[in-house]
Amino acid sequence: MNKIEKFLRLISRKDREAILLVIAQLGRDATKVPGIVALTGMKGWFRVRLGRYRILFFVDPKTRSVEVKRITKRDEKTYKNL
Repeated sequence: MNKIEKFLRLISRKDREAILLVIAQLGRDATKVPGIVALTGMKGWFRVRLGRYRILFFVDPKTRSVEVKRITKRDEKTYKNL
């Protein structure tokens, strides 16, 4: 089990369903997801804010594929070690 799956198992069902819905939308068309912000100084990295949670993902510029790298609660360590 990877870290994302483990994190999703620990949060409430309501939050988990909302996060999974956003991830599904990212997989279909990342340009249509509201609230996407590019991370400063990190080419290809973006985040979506969903309440107190952050979905951090990378978009490959060549293939335009989206890879979710981290889902976490917002705190001082959210954007470290990407």
